[in-house]
Amino acid sequence: MGVHISNVRTEQLVRELARRTGLSQSAAVEMAVAAKLAELEATQRRSARRAEVSMLLSELDMSLAERKYVDQQDLYDDQGLPV
Repeated sequence: MGVHISNVRTEQLVRELARRTGLSQSAAVEMAVAAKLAELEATQRRSARRAEVSMLLSELDMSLAERKYVDQQDLYDDQGLPV
């Protein structure tokens, strides 16, 4: 499948990338597209990890909120020593 680029600015960018990298224009486009796709994938993975961490923290918060705490006085004897 061929790609025809009719945008002058895009053509200039492709030529500049090819010149700086020493690649052909096709290889430069392939490299740039692959890099952008990898960047998008990494962003999606980070977002998924953040969502998972957020969910786990919510579960932890709920777990701690439901927990019944022992009265601190029940942990020590009359001398102030741990029971």
